[in-house]
Amino acid sequence: MKLLHLDTPSQLEAIKTFFASSWPADAHIRSTVESIIREVREKGDSACLEYIRKFDGLSISAHELEVSQDELAQAVHSVSPELLRALHLAAENIRQFHERQRLSDWQLLRPGVRLQERVIPIERVGVYVPGGRARYPSTVLMTVIPARIAGVRDIIMVSPPDRETGAIAAELLAAAQIAGVDRIFKIGGAQAVAALAFGTESIPAVDKIVGPGNAYVAEAKRQLFGTVGIDMIAGPTELAVLTDGSASPLWIVQDLFAQMEHDPMTRTMVVSTEKEALEQIQQITLQEMERKPRNQILQQAWDQATLLVQAAHLDLAVEAVNTFAPEHLQLFLHEPHRVLPGIRNAAAIFIGPFSPAALGDYVAGPNHTLPTGGCARYASALGVYDFVKIQHIVEYDAEACRREGAAAEILAEQEQLFNHALSLAIRHHQQK
Repeated sequence: MKLLHLDTPSQLEAIKTFFASSWPADAHIRSTVESIIREVREKGDSACLEYIRKFDGLSISAHELEVSQDELAQAVHSVSPELLRALHLAAENIRQFHERQRLSDWQLLRPGVRLQERVIPIERVGVYVPGGRARYPSTVLMTVIPARIAGVRDIIMVSPPDRETGAIAAELLAAAQIAGVDRIFKIGGAQAVAALAFGTESIPAVDKIVGPGNAYVAEAKRQLFGTVGIDMIAGPTELAVLTDGSASPLWIVQDLFAQMEHDPMTRTMVVSTEKEALEQIQQITLQEMERKPRNQILQQAWDQATLLVQAAHLDLAVEAVNTFAPEHLQLFLHEPHRVLPGIRNAAAIFIGPFSPAALGDYVAGPNHTLPTGGCARYASALGVYDFVKIQHIVEYDAEACRREGAAAEILAEQEQLFNHALSLAIRHHQQK
């Protein structure tokens, strides 16, 4: 943990320095992933099965790669009624929110000209769902439901099988059925990303891959971008808290722990104009950490990637948040809506003591697949718009082509693209 006293805007650079990106893959990960991608592209199923044996300790055949309808039914039946009810509630809230993101076709008319924009669903999408120690049925809902709303024809899910049972976790399969996944395959890691990108004898190639994963998955997505569409290259979870001391410091600390437990490299920042508030948060963190679940991960995240910022005034505190550009931002302020217009860089904002980021992770409705690593400066949460293509249509009649083509000719000649100009001029000549 580091404490930063922020008195002038010139000191904001210290925040960037502290949170200097640590998640891009190292040379070993890059070379390993390159090899995996090459093998899967060249050998298909056989390479996938070999990597499942090597990394997951399982020997399965090609026909066992796909989850059968019987396996799916048995898994759903084994899930507790309480969990099923929670999944259905979350799914309904996610649907309601994302239904509002639907895009529509439109057209623009001027004399002799019709311009159209068509919204076309991506045909086939692959969803990567972690399935080792981290099993997130919420991620299934957050990735699949927007794709289904967008009108994606085929949704293919991949997730690593359990080392002991050889099956995908029942809660993930239950979420997949609720969300509307078409096919599910028992494969994870960089090999799963490569299989989705190129296709194998058993696994169909997709047009876009979405969903979080470990460093190897992230590197595979980075290397395969362009071969296949990619949602984002995700790094460690991030949380910023802006507080004026009006909320319970114990609640703030627990909210920090809630995000820290994802990863020892989770980045957290607490900003306040009140020295006492930061001191209380630091004291309570040290008191509470040992008794919390996953405390070793919490300790590493606190030691390595937590910044406490004492700002000279509230405007500077807001700029500290904008500089960090966090994945999640929680506002614990007397008047949070007064600062809201000034917050430009935060992927998801949670206002007030009863709106913890953990609600957004599960049931609030907005998507929890969010940009990290400062990408909130220019990127947004996953949404329905990530699963469609925008197609432009241009239609001119002869008179409009003559009228506006003259201006186009001038621009083409200025750029010395003379065949562009001739493409326009030949139509004028033939009209006369």
